[in-house]
Order: sequence, then C-alpha cells, then structure tokens
Amino acid sequence: MTDTTPEQMGGAPAAATDETKPFADFADKSGGYFAQTFLSIQKAKLPSTHINWLAAIAGFPWAAIRANKMLFWIGFLIDLVAAVYLMQVWKFSRAAEQAVIDGKDFLVVRYEDWTMSSLWAAVIIFVLGRVLFGWLADRIYFRQYNVWRVDHSKPSGWDMKRLIWAAVIVAMIAPLMLYRASQFPPEERTCIKQARSIAAGEEVAFKDQFDCMIIGEFPTIVWLERRDTVTYPRDDDGNRFVRREAPRDGLPPVNLNSYTAQLIDDGIGYLTAFYGFFFDGITTFLRSMLSAITAVFVGTPWIIAMGAIMAISYTMAGARITIFVAASLVYLALFGFWQTAMDTMSLVVAASIICVVFGLPLGIWVGKSTRGQAIITPILDIMQTIPSFVYLLPAVAFFSIGKPPGILATVIFAMPPMVRLTALGIKHVPENTKEAALAFGANPRQLLTKVELPQALPSIMAGVNQVVMMALSMVVVAALIGAGGMGFIVTEALANTRTGAGILAGIGIALLAMMIDRVVQKANTVKH
Repeated sequence: MTDTTPEQMGGAPAAATDETKPFADFADKSGGYFAQTFLSIQKAKLPSTHINWLAAIAGFPWAAIRANKMLFWIGFLIDLVAAVYLMQVWKFSRAAEQAVIDGKDFLVVRYEDWTMSSLWAAVIIFVLGRVLFGWLADRIYFRQYNVWRVDHSKPSGWDMKRLIWAAVIVAMIAPLMLYRASQFPPEERTCIKQARSIAAGEEVAFKDQFDCMIIGEFPTIVWLERRDTVTYPRDDDGNRFVRREAPRDGLPPVNLNSYTAQLIDDGIGYLTAFYGFFFDGITTFLRSMLSAITAVFVGTPWIIAMGAIMAISYTMAGARITIFVAASLVYLALFGFWQTAMDTMSLVVAASIICVVFGLPLGIWVGKSTRGQAIITPILDIMQTIPSFVYLLPAVAFFSIGKPPGILATVIFAMPPMVRLTALGIKHVPENTKEAALAFGANPRQLLTKVELPQALPSIMAGVNQVVMMALSMVVVAALIGAGGMGFIVTEALANTRTGAGILAGIGIALLAMMIDRVVQKANTVKH
C-alpha cells in the first residue's frame, strides 16, 4: 500500500478538522497524511499491510528528521548490517583473487561461496529491512505522538537540523564497523609479537598497529615480569619449605592473565602444602557424614528402603503423589539403577543438609541485617553465575577427587536459593505481627523462633526444595571428579557414545528430582 499526501499528489492540503488537528500540529510537514494515518491507528482501522514508503526509501535519516530515536536505531542497524555484508563481499572477493595467485583452489571455491552468500545476505537484509522499517514507521511514530500529546516539550515535527546528530552517530560507528568487515583480523600471536617488537624499539607499519589495536583482540596493554617458579618440597625431617627458582634469562614478559593465574596457583599450592591438615579434616568429616547417610540408603535392603520411602511420601503428600513415587522407584529398580540412585540420593542428602545448616542462618542474617545483605548478596551472585564446572577446580585442588569435593561443589552450586528464599521469607513477615509479639514481651530470640521463622516457613521450604533440585542437577557434573552415582552413568555414556544408556539414566535422575519436588511441595501445601 503506497501512502501519499495531498501535497505529494499536487492537490491542496486537506483541511484539518478538530479531530485531526492535533495530529497535523504534531507532524508539521505532511500533516494531512499523518492526521489520517494516526486517526486510523487510533480507531484500530489501519490495514495490516500499511507501509510508509517514503520512510522505507529514506531509511534512518527520515527517523532522525522526525526525532524518533527508536526508529533511527532500527533503521541504522538494518542498513549497517547490510553494509557490513557488502564489505565482506569485497573482502572475500579479494581473498579469492589472492588464492588464485597462490594456487590454492580449495580456498578459491570457499571464498567465492562466501562472496555470493554475503552478497545475497546484503541484498535481502537491505530490502526486507527497509520494508520492515516502512511498516513500523507510522506505528512507532504514533507512540511518539502520544508522548508529545501529554508533554508538548517533547520533540515533534520536521527539522533537517536533526540530521547533524545522526551524522555524528554514523561517523562514530560506521567507519570502524565497515573497515572491520573489510579486513581479516590479525591473529593474537601476531599482535603479541608486534607488541614485543615495539617494546624493543623496532618499527612496525601503522596499518598493522591499527589492526591489532582496533579490529583484533583487545590489545595487551599490561606486560609483567614472570614470577618465580615456586615448589614446596620436604626437607630431611619431612617438613615442607618454599623453593623459588627465578625464570630463565631472555624469556619474554607475560600478560595480566598469565601472571594472575600463576599467582592463584601458587596460593593454592601454598595452602595445600602447609595447611593440608585442615582440608584433610574437612574431607574426613564429609566422608564420615556421607558414609552414615549411605548406610541408610544403600545398606538397607531394597524392599525396606522402597517401603520406607513410599510410607514417608504417603504421610507427607498423600496417596496420589505416593503412586507417582512408587512408579518412579519401580522404573529405577527395573532398569538396574536402584543402587546408583540410592548412591545419588546419599550425595544429594549430604549436600542438602550442609546447605540448610549453613544457608538458614545466613538467610536469617541477610533478612534481618542491611550489612549482612550487602556482604552476602554479591557472594551469592558470584556463586549463581559462575559456570558449574568452575566449582570443580578449587574442589579438586584442595580435596583431590572423589565424593567429598563433589559434595562441596554441589553445596556451592545449590546454597544460594536457600539463603535468598530464607531472607525473603524473613523480610516479608508483617510488621504488625512482629510489633504485637514485642508488645506481649517477646525477646529477640522468641521473636525469631516463635514468629518470624514460622511465618517464613513456606519460603524456607521452597528454598529447601530448590536446594534439592539444584543438587540433583549437579550430580552429572560432580561425577566428572569421582562423585559416582547416576551422574557417572551419564558421563560414561557420553564418553562412549552410548546414547540409550545415557537417556535412560537421565530419565532416572529426572524422576528422582520430580519425586522429591512433588513430595516437598505437597507437604508444604498441606501443612500451610
């Protein structure tokens, strides 16, 4: 649908009525067209195929003149992406020519394919993008009118001077983007050699420096002298001591990444060498705790364990949930997962107990103390955002491999919900309830144990539920460091490309999680 104004057709401008005058006043130039278009939008009568072809042809400069920032960025990004693909056409065509000179036929075919792909992408993105821009133009411009109608100080009308700030934005972004698209970025090793050459006083071409500085990786601007190599051998009496060896002469400096990584490794090595008894004590405690829990789940005959689990499920969640639990247990037993499933349950229970024991008081502190919230919240953010595999590195470094480091990695991964939901429950206890308790003579301990914790119990139980779910989701990762259980079956299946075995074990883990989730949720609902 082509939109034209009376002025564009050579006729007299349409007379503005009381109904359309605000639209025309806002739009200024082509006021009659926008008055009719906005009126149609207002009455929900604008055809779905309506396109402002003037805006589609002009692109983002049209939006700049109309002072619509959203449309400007949409149009600018569409044209920029199309231009980037067009510059890649030039880059790959040059590369193909060079490959012909070098006699590398396989590269010629590759670059020619990339040239045509980039050309088609540029054309399609430009054409379809402009059509989309024209389709959005009047609809988004109408939103700008609604803002202007409330506050007439907001920009409106048609002003060619607005092209100045648009030109500034284009000049700041487009040249570097287009240059980057037209060049193959330098390799990181090339830029490192270049930086060392400059440091040695050698001359380097400006283009090479510019490419490494702007279109390559972020330039290495900090170079540090290598640290001494540190080891911790034992003397004749069996005592550890620190041995340092200076780096060999002539070795180049290292970047900040390498320097800091070695510093962390040296620190971990020092702690494990001189305070190994502390980590050994934690390992012993975790092994003892896990052995006690495993004796319950694994050491109990399967028929007794299955009956006990179903009885607990019936008591806490009712008959319907118990039927699901029974079906899940039968699946685990029939497919030969009973022993490993109980092993996994032992690991999850041990990690969950630690999460609750430490997470509950931390959550209370965060919920009742502004300082506690300021200290703990960033730590929780880090614990939740760092990839789960990263937890395994310090766990293995301090505790070797096996179930104890698997438990600790699981605790780090699963504790944040316990702390956050406990704090949330404490904060949401009504103030009038606490004031009533204090008025009747409750001391701070009684206020916490008799009022706040019971009121926050639904949120706390939700935290426990999330701890168990996240602990189960960690068992596959923890199996990589010897935690065993169902996760070991999944990782072994992945290593040996045994898809069927991995899927069956994955279903078993999902059923374990669903069993616990349904029981805890139902118990919490029934109780409250």
